[in-house]
Amino acid sequence: MTLTITGNDLYDSLTAGYLQLRAHMQEINNINVFPVADGDTGSNITHTMRSILSNTRKTASVAEMSDNIAKSALIGARGNSGMIIAQFFQGFYMVAKDFEELTMKTFITAVKSAVDYAYTAVEHPVDGTILTVMSKWAQSLAFSQDDNRLPIPIHLRRGLRAARQAEIATTDQMELLRRNGVVDAGAKAFVVMLNGVDSFIRNSTPAADAELSSPQMAIPLEVSADHTMETITFRYCTEALMNSMTVEKKVLHDEIVGFGDSLVLGGHGDMMRIHIHTDDPARLFEHLSRFGEIAQQKVDDMVMQQLAANSPIAKTAIVTDSSADIPIEVRDALRIYTIPQILQVNETSYFDRITIATPAMLEILDSPETKVSSSMPSVGEIQRHLEFLTQHYQEVLVLSVAAKLSGTFRTYQLAAKELQEQGAKITILDTRLNASAQGLVVAEAAKAARAGKSMEEIMAHVEQVIDRTSIMVSVQSIDMMVRSGRIPQKLGKFVKKINFKPLIGLAKDGNGKILGVRMSRAGSISLLVSRFMKAYRKQGIEAYGMSYIGTPELADSVAKILIHKTGIRPQFIEQASPVIALHAGRGSISLSITTKAS
Repeated sequence: MTLTITGNDLYDSLTAGYLQLRAHMQEINNINVFPVADGDTGSNITHTMRSILSNTRKTASVAEMSDNIAKSALIGARGNSGMIIAQFFQGFYMVAKDFEELTMKTFITAVKSAVDYAYTAVEHPVDGTILTVMSKWAQSLAFSQDDNRLPIPIHLRRGLRAARQAEIATTDQMELLRRNGVVDAGAKAFVVMLNGVDSFIRNSTPAADAELSSPQMAIPLEVSADHTMETITFRYCTEALMNSMTVEKKVLHDEIVGFGDSLVLGGHGDMMRIHIHTDDPARLFEHLSRFGEIAQQKVDDMVMQQLAANSPIAKTAIVTDSSADIPIEVRDALRIYTIPQILQVNETSYFDRITIATPAMLEILDSPETKVSSSMPSVGEIQRHLEFLTQHYQEVLVLSVAAKLSGTFRTYQLAAKELQEQGAKITILDTRLNASAQGLVVAEAAKAARAGKSMEEIMAHVEQVIDRTSIMVSVQSIDMMVRSGRIPQKLGKFVKKINFKPLIGLAKDGNGKILGVRMSRAGSISLLVSRFMKAYRKQGIEAYGMSYIGTPELADSVAKILIHKTGIRPQFIEQASPVIALHAGRGSISLSITTKAS
């Protein structure tokens, strides 16, 4: 790389930059305090760069290579920093698309465009961030662009020196960074990439493809970084990749800017990617669906990320899936991490409880023409969550919805395998329960973890609690069971005609079973209460929880009866998840109990 820059040069340079990022990923995560101290900037930019390289073929043409890079960056962008990187490459492409090779002068023009695009993608650019370093780097390159006597590597090395100085200066440009005594994490990541590029230029040896296909996982930390935690204004870091857009970028911006802050918008062709911090991802995605096809979603709970990175209360992380009914205040207090299951509505996938809420799900289910199904999260999505937790906890315990009811348990095992092989201490346990019963068990595990119990002690306690925990579901409508094929159509018509109201539970192995049948809602609820009282008199009730699907008043009525009869209040009364609503149907009430130990 002396006179011109080819597409192959771009690919090999980015590969070298990615490998440097991978090596310094945890170091970058540790200093991440802006805009939220959630410890994932290094992971996000590394993931974005890996996506670019994994989905881009080497080609000598700069025009073709820059197009592929920009598209892959948009598809694989993760987090605020990843979005900025993606738009940087989009701006680069807007100039590079007209060239088969780049001279230093045309390269600098492309870099200027890249920085401009990165800035315009951010709603409120802030000094002392990755944007500042990008700008200083570009300015340094431009300063000597007319000096044709110097080879390209010398120009780039001068730019690297300027970027390094700009990185150091970020500490004094932002009060938050100065208070924590760190440089900006995104700024450091960009300089680390430039260091990799410089290394490639000096050695001229591209990395082997195998180095990209086998990403290095983060090493677990013994002690989390101690940073000042800023108040989080909006809880969820939310992203959407959209295809077939029907509106311009400016129109979409105006439509969604009121949903939160930290808005970053990027595009390539008819694709757009949205990054925003919001409290209501479900409402946001419902709104976005009006403007195009939602091809990809990502939502991270920044409150839980920040707590994990800066103030863990246990050595063991407790993880479960969205089937479990757990009040949000309990999840926060006990640091319970939830991985959402997936709901497929026609061609669009949603995260259970996060990007689709139960009331919206019930409206969808009222339309017989709409195709709706549920599935387990992808291996990659689960692995992403587990990888983050292994950076901040010594051990991770995943408490899965019953394996007999869902493939989630097996997917957890597959997702954990690679991390386990690299030394991560991850244990996967089948609770053989779901919904409110799963919630009771998970809360007990989190209490044991908070009390400082070892993994062996937590496991022993949880197994004992599982043996004493059961669930009863009063199903008011079998429409969804018929629709999903769990009950044959002919039998379904007959059952509906006689107003069949089953009470359903789970066997010890997690399989469903019918506990009883009544012919009216009142009869079904009476049976529910009767079985609860039988357990209360025979074994004693240690705790119980309730969940409902669209009928909070019915759940409240049942709770009042139980409180009156026993004096024991439920641990929670929660709206069941959309995934549970899909199978149990509107009006269902679940009552789960943990009996006293004998």
